[in-house]
Amino acid sequence: MLKRLWFIFGPILISILLLVTFLLFAPDKTNHRLYDEKRAATALTPIVFKNASLKKEALSDTNHRFVPFFGSSEWKRLDEMHPSVLSQAYNRSYTPFLLGLKGAESLTHYFGMQQVKPELENKQAVFVISPQWFIKKGQSPSAFNFYFSSDQGYRFLEGAKNTPADKYAAKRFLKMAPTSSLSKFMAKISEGKQLSQIDKWQIKLQKKLAVHEDNLFAGLQFGNNFQDVVKPRAKLLPQPYNIETLQSHANQLGKLNTSNNQFGILNSFYASQIRYTVSKLQNAQRKFSYVKSPEYNDLQLVLTEFAKQKTDVIFVIPPINGKWQSYTGLSEEMYQTSVDKIRHQLSSQGFNHVADLSKQGNEPYFMQDTIHLGWNGWLAFDHHVDKFLTTKQKTPTYKLNDYFFSPEWANATEVSK
Repeated sequence: MLKRLWFIFGPILISILLLVTFLLFAPDKTNHRLYDEKRAATALTPIVFKNASLKKEALSDTNHRFVPFFGSSEWKRLDEMHPSVLSQAYNRSYTPFLLGLKGAESLTHYFGMQQVKPELENKQAVFVISPQWFIKKGQSPSAFNFYFSSDQGYRFLEGAKNTPADKYAAKRFLKMAPTSSLSKFMAKISEGKQLSQIDKWQIKLQKKLAVHEDNLFAGLQFGNNFQDVVKPRAKLLPQPYNIETLQSHANQLGKLNTSNNQFGILNSFYASQIRYTVSKLQNAQRKFSYVKSPEYNDLQLVLTEFAKQKTDVIFVIPPINGKWQSYTGLSEEMYQTSVDKIRHQLSSQGFNHVADLSKQGNEPYFMQDTIHLGWNGWLAFDHHVDKFLTTKQKTPTYKLNDYFFSPEWANATEVSK
């Protein structure tokens, strides 16, 4: 009987053992190949966004400076003034490593940062905060789970302590992924309990498996925006760098590409996304609000991690297309109140590098569509970010305030002066 069972299940057990052994002892990915790193930096795919190996390889390269650019769907707007294109065209001393896709918000970035903590330590970063993230319910669980990888969770658990930030992060995770295999560990952290030695052993083993699996799949093809989009568009820019010439070029591109609508929106976007529903969208956003949201608490997690790693960060707050805002009835007063809350949360804790573009949404060709930066918007972005990244900065001093994890702050309707 035992012999028959072995013939049935033996090969399966052996296969599992071989797979586990391979994952445990597969070599770490440590080679630095600049072309591959540049491909990863502009790939804008979930594979790269979730993969620790690809991010660590580029951000740890001592021969070429990659800077993490955190954000969401704005990075996909790869026009000629995009920061990746400008960096390539003018041989900048840094290359943006684009981290963000549609639906990515603070909580996603916080767990993603767990994979690259050594690469953030005493370095610089760029972080785009979109007020549109700050809706009443905060980030959607589906978006969070789509971008989350178990490796991120295990790395968080390895370093988790009984701090307000760790307890808050664990509670938010449980709300987003209550049925996850990590939930039993997260529940202990959320309650301020210590992980047992068996818990720690299990986390260490599962993290090792996740890391090697991450390395194994790092070589998968993930497109080539660098070769197919960034390099060709970089060649179209005027040489040498001259801001007046670039602004003139941006105006020409904007005029050429926004000719089929009254809102200054990219022709193709208007034709595919708006044209046939535009009449229904008039005054459709009158009741929208970004003032009360758990996103303010999630943002505090990001700030806590930056402070812990002593990362010097510039935050960019984009505007909304002014003509579109007027048409849909989105309140400017409400929008600026949300910007005030964000700025207060940053500046009161020592995050003093803020490029606030929120009042520039009516400038010509500043936006590419309804909410994303376009030709002149990218040049304004570049004016602040390039100066920050290429000028020696004072070492920041952060003073974190746990009040920003509270429901009172999330629901505050004004900033106390």
